[in-house]
Amino acid sequence: MRKLVAVVLAIVMIAGLGACNLFNSNSPDTIEFGGYDWLVLERSGTTVLILSIDVIERRPYHTNGGDITWEFSSIRNYLNNEFLNSFSLVEQNRILETNVINNDNPENGTPGGNDTVDKIFLLSIDEALTFFEDNSTRVALNSNGEASWWWLRSPGVISDYAARVDYVGGVSIYNLDVIIDTGVRPAMWINLES
Repeated sequence: MRKLVAVVLAIVMIAGLGACNLFNSNSPDTIEFGGYDWLVLERSGTTVLILSIDVIERRPYHTNGGDITWEFSSIRNYLNNEFLNSFSLVEQNRILETNVINNDNPENGTPGGNDTVDKIFLLSIDEALTFFEDNSTRVALNSNGEASWWWLRSPGVISDYAARVDYVGGVSIYNLDVIIDTGVRPAMWINLES
């Protein structure tokens, strides 16, 4: 009888995912998409907000340095062009355009700039604090398996700094000039149904 109940529950859970076969069998909170493993942060109907589980690469927030907001940053341009184009056309069609809110820095008011419409983006300070319950859950590894800093899209304490998560998972707005190579964890909303 227990086996029958377990089988029925498994069928119900699989049916609840609809046509999606992206979910890893060992964890319902992660998926594989475009050759990367992603953490599912939020669900809305047949769409999910995903964030790369690990740092996928290191690059500056803005290659020219200086005062910058997310809207005009080179990292935004890279993510929504070169990185987006690394996905197949079928995968690109599943990535949704998102209205990205670019709030001012919550601690000192450094301007966040205009809101944007992006397919791929970085989390904001507020999102990094909301979607993770504590510092340890925000820690991400680099390709060497070491804990790594990673960029957020929010401005830092001044306009030529950007916020980031440090190697122990703390959110910081200090001492990270936008020209420094730092970890990248892309986020996006995707449609689970093809």
